[in-house]
Amino acid sequence: MMKKLIALALAFALTLCACALAEESLSDLLEGDIVSAEDYTGELSDEWWNILLLGTDNRYDIENGYSRTDSMIILSVNLAEKQAKLTSLMRDTWVPIEGHGHNKLNACTVFGGPQLLMDTVNEQFGLKIDDYVLINITGLAEVIDILGGLDLDVTEAERKALNKGLFDLSSQSGMEQLEQSGEGVHLNGNQAVAFARIRQIDSDYVRTERQRTVLTTIAQTLKDSNSAASIVSAVNALLPYVETNLSVADLMSLGYVGLQLDLGGVEQFRIPADGTFDAGMFNGVWCIKPNFEKNRALLRDFIYAGD
Repeated sequence: MMKKLIALALAFALTLCACALAEESLSDLLEGDIVSAEDYTGELSDEWWNILLLGTDNRYDIENGYSRTDSMIILSVNLAEKQAKLTSLMRDTWVPIEGHGHNKLNACTVFGGPQLLMDTVNEQFGLKIDDYVLINITGLAEVIDILGGLDLDVTEAERKALNKGLFDLSSQSGMEQLEQSGEGVHLNGNQAVAFARIRQIDSDYVRTERQRTVLTTIAQTLKDSNSAASIVSAVNALLPYVETNLSVADLMSLGYVGLQLDLGGVEQFRIPADGTFDAGMFNGVWCIKPNFEKNRALLRDFIYAGD
């Protein structure tokens, strides 16, 4: 039972944050003051535990250094009520980063690791996040292969874009071109990760939806697994690619909540929200400029509604 709980915690938390996508080179082009969250954090309910889930574009091991965290999700868990919520943070969000001027949100880990990213999110969006989980892209593909692959709905446009992206992924789980499109198409690890990374055919917003489709499917597969060997193999495959400051007790708590959740019914949100930002080329860099005050209020309402 303990291995089942820990495995589910990894499925519930770790696999919700991989699938990173390479981004343009970084530059400091704007100046501005960092907005203080002091007036916001004092009112937040302790009933909700916020964990920052990070996916890195580093194809190797985490020890080689931090790369951009192009998948960033706030996992909000209410242990007493057995509830969870997910908030995607758009990687191109233009933010002031302490000691580094303005840059895209996904650059924080390059400058100062997960701690600087947590500090930046807390300052700009008025939260109290102290915990994080980071996984790199290679581990996700391996776990999918251990689980036997995933069956996903894939359009013909997605199939073509997926195949174009395969060359840029790890060779550890197979580089076969996907030949089929339609409902319930079987994908191996690299194909599923390439599917989650697609954005050229539509938008980064649709890309985050693909991420959640892949990740919740992985989590549900692990949750439903009755094979102890598969669970242990999945955990062992993930661990070399994971960095976290969560304790074993924390993981056990997450796993216990995950066992009782309908993963398909987890509430989801995105920041910046529609109608609260400007997007486009600014001084030669494509980025998203949010209205921080509006997004703080919307994010607080989403996570803490009813408290």
